[in-house]
Amino acid sequence: MKQHERSTAVSLAKKLVSWQAITASGVLVAAAACASNESNVDSLGTDASVIPVPVDAAVDASEDAPAPDAAPCADCDWFPSDCGADALCPNGPYEPNTAGGPLDVRRGINVIRGRGPSDVWAAGALGSLAHFDGTTWTRSDLGTKNTLRGLWLPTSGEVAISSFQLTFTRSIDIDGGAPPSAGGWTPVVPGYTGEERRLGDWIVEFRSAWAAPDAEWCWIASVSTVSLDIPGVWRMRRSPDSVLWAQSAIGAACTVEGCRYVNGVHGASKDALWAVGESGSAVFVTDADGETPSAKGSNTQTKNSLNAVWAASSSDAWAVGAAGTIRHNTGDLTLWEVVANVPTTEDLHAMWGTSSSDIWAVGEHGVVLHYDGKSWSRVKVAGIGNRRPKLTTVWSSGPGHVWVGGDGVVLSLGGQP
Repeated sequence: MKQHERSTAVSLAKKLVSWQAITASGVLVAAAACASNESNVDSLGTDASVIPVPVDAAVDASEDAPAPDAAPCADCDWFPSDCGADALCPNGPYEPNTAGGPLDVRRGINVIRGRGPSDVWAAGALGSLAHFDGTTWTRSDLGTKNTLRGLWLPTSGEVAISSFQLTFTRSIDIDGGAPPSAGGWTPVVPGYTGEERRLGDWIVEFRSAWAAPDAEWCWIASVSTVSLDIPGVWRMRRSPDSVLWAQSAIGAACTVEGCRYVNGVHGASKDALWAVGESGSAVFVTDADGETPSAKGSNTQTKNSLNAVWAASSSDAWAVGAAGTIRHNTGDLTLWEVVANVPTTEDLHAMWGTSSSDIWAVGEHGVVLHYDGKSWSRVKVAGIGNRRPKLTTVWSSGPGHVWVGGDGVVLSLGGQP
């Protein structure tokens, strides 16, 4: 790495000490990572070789907030008391048998990802982090109360993303990191090169991240709150000399509106992916793992916000969003098909699948949908009483093995792993 690039990374680390608070939605200000309730930082020291990590200011949850509840049951058929094989039921790090103690139900889960049925991670508000080994959920100590919004699982090691300016790595050799937490997590400030150094003057809201298992780059979706010139599609990698670097992958060169306000990214391979976002935007990115990715806009036939996308192949991709919107791309990169007879009008926030006939979507008020290759249907959620939690993430390792997370809940099919 060039000397000026390494100096930039060190300089960014030093700036952490004086960063200011961020808003409750997780909007990132200037060179800020996460805010502090008391305008101070964790006791990691102020030496240039050590990165002090600020504590979030009640961004996604409050220690004193009551557990979410709902009005008397008006949709009991979809929320039975008893778990069954056809229902999603509580089974996760909020349960009493969690090793290390259960997570506080006031701390929501933002993302669940895994490498297989016996290697699953869940991350969320105020440092909530847990791992499933195929039998037991175990809490993992992040070392701070920074809210986590993304997970990147390379071939080995883990990266938990709090913001553009602050990530946490585990079992990965990264230069410039602070001492690890009890759970083995090291806070790291990613570096930026060239034009990307302007990020310090921007306000950017991190939305989600995705990487193919064999990819060099992890792709990041974001939304700018201040300027049309700020890109919404980024990517991050570990450089050959063990420094975490990020760049605006296509933003500066992209003239398509969908490059700016991006909520979700996913692809069928490391070289091609979809990015979807506000006002029904969709962008197809090629050469995604190469040196010069390019993007092309696509018509989704909706102005509703699209919040997530999942691709089974180059000719089979799905997107979900506001008001129960579902769109399907069958290979025509210029046009998406309208999906009718969707069994909900609730906002859909996340989706995942294992094949063209096994796709899940989750959203507001405990809504879960499943696609079996022919049609979308509603799935029951059992054992949560009158609660109708906002569901924000879903991940599946294979048919019958699905994890759903959200506000104070993690669910699995039939309550089984």
